[in-house]
Amino acid sequence: MNRADFMRRLAELLADVSPAERDEAIQYYNDYFDDAGAENEQSVIASLGSPEQLAGTIKAGLADGGNTGEFTEKGFYGYEQKRNDEVMDISKSSGAESKRESEQQSGFRNGDNGWQQNQQNADRQQNGNSGNRNNNKKPMSGGTIALIVILCICASPILIGMACALFGIIIGIFASLFGIVVGIGAAAISLLIVGVCLFAYGIVLLFSMPLGGLALMGVGMICAAVGLLFLWLTVIICGMLIPLVIRGIVKLFNNIFNRGGATA
Repeated sequence: MNRADFMRRLAELLADVSPAERDEAIQYYNDYFDDAGAENEQSVIASLGSPEQLAGTIKAGLADGGNTGEFTEKGFYGYEQKRNDEVMDISKSSGAESKRESEQQSGFRNGDNGWQQNQQNADRQQNGNSGNRNNNKKPMSGGTIALIVILCICASPILIGMACALFGIIIGIFASLFGIVVGIGAAAISLLIVGVCLFAYGIVLLFSMPLGGLALMGVGMICAAVGLLFLWLTVIICGMLIPLVIRGIVKLFNNIFNRGGATA
């Protein structure tokens, strides 16, 4: 069957339809063939079905007078049926979406349960490893403890001697610093006193021996300057050197005791 035979048979089957609706249907399907092209004529006929089927569909769709629908490749499609199909499509889409969400939530719950199970297994394995490590630790025997005590007793003179030597070194360092500070401080005070005295005596000699008075004033100023320098060194030693030495000693003790604790 070709296009001409199909359209002629369709027109014959639509003879009992009103002329306007018949002409509209014939025009629609002629245009449908034109849009598809001559090379697709057989595929269009296959998609439309037989003329009898198409005519039956058109007549069923025109049952309300043809005022609430449109022609399609499947016949006359009423608007009411179109709305019903759209509602069914929406319902199917909503059902499919709900099903996907349920599957996703179920997957999430299964994933959470799996993660919790894995975490519990890891915790049990870690507890088991800790128990094995604790079980592997063997208590020291009485002979080992006795040997340690004997070694400590034998090494006590050496340890006591080392502690005394270290204490003596610390005392010596502090005594040396104290002696240095006291010596420099005493020299600073002495030079300041001598400088002030010479400067004052030089002022007195200015009236009888101007040159001798000026010389004594200069020597007094030099002594006072050296005394101030020594006094500045005393302040530096007391404010910087002594705290530095104390921090070094504290750090030494910390290293000794921390190393001993780490070794133990």
